[in-house]
Amino acid sequence: SYEPDEAGEGMPNICSNQIAERFDCFSGTLEMPFKECWADTTAAAVDVDGKVGWGPERARQLGASVLDALCYVAPLLRDEGEFWKDLPEDDAYVHPSTKY
Repeated sequence: SYEPDEAGEGMPNICSNQIAERFDCFSGTLEMPFKECWADTTAAAVDVDGKVGWGPERARQLGASVLDALCYVAPLLRDEGEFWKDLPEDDAYVHPSTKY
C-alpha cells in the first residue's frame, strides 16, 4: 500500500522507515524507472543524446529533479504548524490514491 503511515507507525523492516526513525530525518524510497522498454521511442524515453531507454544521462536528470524537490521541502521538514494550508495552489497536498 502507498497510503501514508501515521507518525511512528511505519513498518521498521522497510529501509526508509528504519532510516527515518533511527536518525530522526527525512527518508524516502526512490523507485527507479526500469520498467521502460528499450523499444519505446516516445519523446519521454529518448535522452538528450537521442538514445532510447535508461542510461547515465537520464539517471543524472532524475537525481537532479529529486534534489530540486528536496531543496523545496527542506525548510518545511521540521515545521510543526499546518504549513500545507499556505502552500501555493500548484503545490497543494494531494492524497495518494490507488485510482491511477
